[in-house]
Amino acid sequence: MSNMKPADELFTVRQKIKELQARESELKDGLKSGEFETHGDFALVSITKRKAKRFDRKAAEEELGSLSRFDVETDSTVILVEELANSDAA
Repeated sequence: MSNMKPADELFTVRQKIKELQARESELKDGLKSGEFETHGDFALVSITKRKAKRFDRKAAEEELGSLSRFDVETDSTVILVEELANSDAA
């Protein structure tokens, strides 16, 4: 628990997540390129490649016409967090 207001704490958490994701990208790039060792003191990294397929909607619509009749609408809740100007948080 924190003594920050929930909006401020959420903002701070998201900032930390961004920093961690940036570091994760650096580490993954270094591991994939062979620049970094894959063995650590308490972890071992295995690198495998996979092939994936995805549906090319644009190509399908060019051949078949509109596919909008297959679209499914869903509801979701989005929480946006913005830093206040001149904030002393974080």
